[in-house]
Amino acid sequence: MIRSRLGVPEKLRLAFLGGAVNSAVGRAHRDAIELDQKFDLVAGCFSRHDDINRETARQYRILPEHCHADFDTLLAKEAGNIDALVVLTPTQQHTKQVVAALEAGVSVICEKALAGSSAEARMIGAARANGGFLAVTYNYTGYPMLREIRSMVEHGIFGDLQQIHIEMPQETFLRFRRDGTPMTPQDWRLHDGIVPTVSLDLGVHVHSLLYFLTQRKPEEVCAISQSFGNFPQVLDNVHALVRCAGGLHCSMWYGKTALGQRNGLRVRLYGSKASIEWHQEVPEVAYFYDRNGRKQILDRASPDIVIANDARYERFKAGHPSGFIEAFANYYADLADSLLQCRANSARLAHPYVLGLEEAEEGLRLLEAIECSRLENRWVEVEPQGIFRSGKERIEVRAPQLAL
Repeated sequence: MIRSRLGVPEKLRLAFLGGAVNSAVGRAHRDAIELDQKFDLVAGCFSRHDDINRETARQYRILPEHCHADFDTLLAKEAGNIDALVVLTPTQQHTKQVVAALEAGVSVICEKALAGSSAEARMIGAARANGGFLAVTYNYTGYPMLREIRSMVEHGIFGDLQQIHIEMPQETFLRFRRDGTPMTPQDWRLHDGIVPTVSLDLGVHVHSLLYFLTQRKPEEVCAISQSFGNFPQVLDNVHALVRCAGGLHCSMWYGKTALGQRNGLRVRLYGSKASIEWHQEVPEVAYFYDRNGRKQILDRASPDIVIANDARYERFKAGHPSGFIEAFANYYADLADSLLQCRANSARLAHPYVLGLEEAEEGLRLLEAIECSRLENRWVEVEPQGIFRSGKERIEVRAPQLAL
């Protein structure tokens, strides 16, 4: 951390683009940057609606002169005043905004999904050619127990990885309000593009956990999707089988029409020696099983834990659970460290827990393959990095027909 003349660590200065008090993610980001005192929110353009924009600035304690009416003004007036811009607008707007910020020499922290397609991600990559800092907020990777599982994978605790099952079911597209009317999401969530919005919203998280935990790249996919909910114009349920490098097999399920699932994110990882299971709604606990029949419940106080009990995660002692905001804050603390490291070496994000352009583009290529598989009813190869073909040129992978 940079030190002031008084020797006190200075906070990194942030501006928000989007993230108003009435948005889905604004308060979560605001709370997360505050927890470890590594950032200071100093400016923003929080909403295109003037009243909401100004009210957000008031609640976030932003001086009126640093609350801007539009993105262009924010960038022009704050580029030399901030260490990074946090992009919290709808995904469809990201590419233009991220490119403009990078070309202006401003470091960018972008809410997932980075872009609406892998082609857009490559446009962002071209703007980053000068070595600008770009990271994406895959906040679930901030859970200490998931970081513990990653460490266990790296140390061979599970033996040869055989299969991983990741699911993220939610219910909002089928739920009704108390008055008997459907819950209505933001308008931008009700339009599908090259990659369906449900994949940009949830599928990117599923891919990020596959990558984060196993470091295995997806190679081939077979998928089906449906529209079960109150908004038939968009897909809202996705099942996919994914063959990954190194012989790892992955199943994915994500969607917004699973009644009873508020946010049922779950990971099950199976190897030749042991397996483990983790549920996001009880995030401090993992269930470990080995080939001798042993069943263990792991938490921060378990004697074999080496990551989840690190001092940085011990906001309070075991038995007093941390949750979603704390995990988000853990990721933001990593972003602060990575941003500082990038100033010394801009060639690559220099932090093992921070994901950026390369991982985001890989995820988008996987999601494009999932959509192609759905449309063509066949196994589809995930485009390797650096090789770009149209859907008609995709290589068909011969495999038995599967009932998914």
